[in-house]
Amino acid sequence: MTAPKYVEPSGDQKAGYLHYKRPASPWELFLKEEGVPVYKGIGMKDSRALPREEWARQGGKATYIQLIGTNNATGMYCWELPGRTASKDIKHFYEERFIVIEGRGTTEVWKNGTTAKTSFEWQPWSVFSVPINANFRVVNASSSPAIILAVNMAPRIINMFQSKSFIFDNPYNFEDRFGGNLEDYWKPAEELEVHPVQGRAQLSTNLFPDAQNCYLPLDNNRGPGYRWIYPQMVGNTMLGGFIAEYPQGRYAKAHHHGSGAVLVCMRGSGYSITWPSKEGGLNPWKDGKGDLVMWQDYGEGGMISAAPTGNPNETWFHQHFAVSRGPFRIFNYTGGSSFGGGNVGGQEGDLVAGVGAEIGDGGRAIPYYMEDPFLRKTYEERLGALGVSSTMPEEVYTEAGANIKVISD
Repeated sequence: MTAPKYVEPSGDQKAGYLHYKRPASPWELFLKEEGVPVYKGIGMKDSRALPREEWARQGGKATYIQLIGTNNATGMYCWELPGRTASKDIKHFYEERFIVIEGRGTTEVWKNGTTAKTSFEWQPWSVFSVPINANFRVVNASSSPAIILAVNMAPRIINMFQSKSFIFDNPYNFEDRFGGNLEDYWKPAEELEVHPVQGRAQLSTNLFPDAQNCYLPLDNNRGPGYRWIYPQMVGNTMLGGFIAEYPQGRYAKAHHHGSGAVLVCMRGSGYSITWPSKEGGLNPWKDGKGDLVMWQDYGEGGMISAAPTGNPNETWFHQHFAVSRGPFRIFNYTGGSSFGGGNVGGQEGDLVAGVGAEIGDGGRAIPYYMEDPFLRKTYEERLGALGVSSTMPEEVYTEAGANIKVISD
C-alpha cells in the first residue's frame, strides 16, 4: 500500500490531527507476540488463580501481569513449570527478579562463552535475581508444578532498543555484576548494612532462601512496629523495592506518590486502598468522595498496584491494612533504586523527604489523627469479623502522640 502524500497546511490551518489514538509501543507489540494471556487491573487476590497458557519462549505456562500504572515501565508474569521439568535456556539484556510461590528446585547460571555453571536451590518463598544478560535455566525438582512470580525491566529495554537480537542474543558479560570468584555468589547474606541514601536497613544478598520468614529489622516509618529491609541483589540498579511487615492488628499511614510500586503479599492477608490525591484529598469519605477509592483484598501470592495511574504528573494516596492472625508481610518487588539508575528527579544535593515524613514535615504521609475516620472504623470492623482486635496504640490518633514510635509488636 502506498503511503498517503503529505499536504502542507495553508493559512492558519493546523497540521496533523487534533486528537489521535496512541499506537502500540514496542513492548505492547512484544506482549502480543508472546502468545500468552495478559492480565490487566489494579491487582488480584491470588496470582495463582490467573489462567496460564503454553509459553514457547521460556517453557512451561504463563500469564503476563500488566497492572494499571506499570505499563511500559515494568513487566511481570506468573510462570508455571510442570513437575520434574526444566525451563529452556534463558538470557536477556534486562534485570529480572523472581519470587517462588510453590515448588522446589534449582537454578543454574552461567556466563556467555563458558559452560561452567553456578547453581543454587530454591523453595516456596525464596527470592532470587539473575545477573543481567547471564544465561540461566530453572529446574523444578518437585513432582508438582512450580509457580513463580517474576518482575523485570523488559518494557524499558525493549522500547529503547527495539531489537530482539540485541536483547536476547547479546554476548556481553557484565563482569562487574557477575565476575571474579563465584564460589560464594549465591551464599545468603545476614549482616545488615545502612542504605547509602535513606539510612535505613539494607541487605546485600543475591538469594533469600525464605523471604516469607526471614528477619526484618524494626523500621517504624509507615506505622508503629513496622519492619522493613531493602534488598540489594546482583548489582541491580533499577530493581530495588523493599520487603516489609505490619504486625497483627495494625496498618499503615496513608501516603502518596506516583505509579510503579506493586506490592505482593508474602505472608498473612490484608487489603490496600488507593485514591487520587488531588481529586480525593485527605479525607475522601468525609468529603463525599469515597467513590474515588479503589480496594483490593489479597493474600499470599496476591498483589496490588499501589498508585494505579498512567499520568506521570499525578500521585495517589494508598494505605495497607493487616487483616490476619499474625503479621502481614508484603514485597514491593517492582520498586526502583533511589540511586544508581532509578528514576530519580531533581539534581544532586536536593533535599528529599524520607518515607517517615508526614504532611506537616513536608512529607507525603497523613498522620493517623488527620486521617478519614471511616478508615479506622472500617478496619476495626474487618478485624472484629475475624475475631482479632486492633493493636494500634491509642496515642497515635492524637496530635501529641503522632510522632511517637511505638516499637512493641
